[in-house]
Amino acid sequence: MSKKIIILSIFITASILISGCIFDKNNGTKGNETINSKIIPTINLPSGFTYMAVHETNIDNRNFSHIAIEGVYRTDQGEDIYVQVFETEKPQELLDEYKAQYKDEGYNPFTDIYFNGHKATKIVSYFTSEGRSVPKYSIIWTINNSMIRVGSSTDAQKVINLATATNN
Repeated sequence: MSKKIIILSIFITASILISGCIFDKNNGTKGNETINSKIIPTINLPSGFTYMAVHETNIDNRNFSHIAIEGVYRTDQGEDIYVQVFETEKPQELLDEYKAQYKDEGYNPFTDIYFNGHKATKIVSYFTSEGRSVPKYSIIWTINNSMIRVGSSTDAQKVINLATATNN
């Protein structure tokens, strides 16, 4: 009888340990991904956008390098546009660091805009295509403990439309 109790105890213990190993309280995501991915729209997208994926990535731009949760979207013209959410305890400092990349541009790349009840910054940068200078637009803002960046695209209205879809 004692062997049966021992074997039964082993089975019960094993099943508890196995269920603990299988169960993932974060549903397969890394901690801040579940929080930040709520900002990234996946449904009710503006016309002309298709949601492709969300993932964690490292964003490197000039002197700016940070980890973000990134939503990837494709426009009906085949252009990829991103929603990037950077979680930080000091979002305004991160926004200032991001803006500092543009200090030597020789023009003011920033324009204040308003949507979803808050202020954001539209950024225009330029690249050369077929010998022409072409503008590319992004939008950045802070909310709670995050800095959000949407862009970039040669169509400013597409960036604004996707930024508005974040509802933040």
